[in-house]
Amino acid sequence: MNKDSVLTLAQKEFSDKLYEPSFIVLLTLFTGTLFIYIRSNRFDEVLRVIAIFFPLIGIALGYDGIIKEKNSKSLNVLLTQPVFRDNIITGKFLGISITLALVVFLSLLIIEASDFLVSGKIADFNSLLRLLIFGIFTFFYLLLFATFGIFSSVWCKTEIESLTFGILVWINMCFALGPTIIMLASIVSGQSLFDMTEEFTSTISSLYNISPLHHFAEVTVGNLDLSFYGAFNVQTDVNGFLDTRYSLSYLIGYYWQNAVILLILPFVFLAASYISFLRDDI
Repeated sequence: MNKDSVLTLAQKEFSDKLYEPSFIVLLTLFTGTLFIYIRSNRFDEVLRVIAIFFPLIGIALGYDGIIKEKNSKSLNVLLTQPVFRDNIITGKFLGISITLALVVFLSLLIIEASDFLVSGKIADFNSLLRLLIFGIFTFFYLLLFATFGIFSSVWCKTEIESLTFGILVWINMCFALGPTIIMLASIVSGQSLFDMTEEFTSTISSLYNISPLHHFAEVTVGNLDLSFYGAFNVQTDVNGFLDTRYSLSYLIGYYWQNAVILLILPFVFLAASYISFLRDDI
């Protein structure tokens, strides 16, 4: 892999995203949502809005990453240079990742700074660390959808097709999956949601492992699900990494599987993008 080519492509992708009007819109939406809900002490609602609607930010950042270059014929020109296809995917991924990180962490910084200006108090180290961890999990959750957007931009033929594909996956993952899991659990266990037996609950808990939304809900607030429809909110005694009653070492041991899955899922779609792009006939 040509390191210089990757960094150049990443810088170009980041610059393109940074100077697009959509970046200011995304930053304003993310910051505004956090500010309004945190000020009203409705943090569960913050998480629900982020988990359900903000994956669209990731999809918006990635859906045209490759297909735009391909349809404008600039990709053919780029490939005549000493640049390999994996360099292009990696550069796009890094540029989009930096853009997304800027949106997430700049928003949290603005929120924390505004809190200081209003109250005059600096948050303690433990609170800041928990906020940082929340930002990291939020970043990787949204990055999952961004890398899926990159994958769809490789796999699809037009930008509209890529965006439509991404939105359909978003609808299924964030709206339809919850009711589907409950229906499957009912079929498997032969029971209904109203029975609420241990077998039914255990079956649902196992099936929810296929949902990225589930893993994000677990590590942030300790819920099985955050979706609006068909939510199955079994609240445990441990309320995610933001639960200050427990030490970080305990929470890492308790949620390590959810955390690992959430952190590696973006790279699964990145690998799929590599494979699809390398096999693509340009």
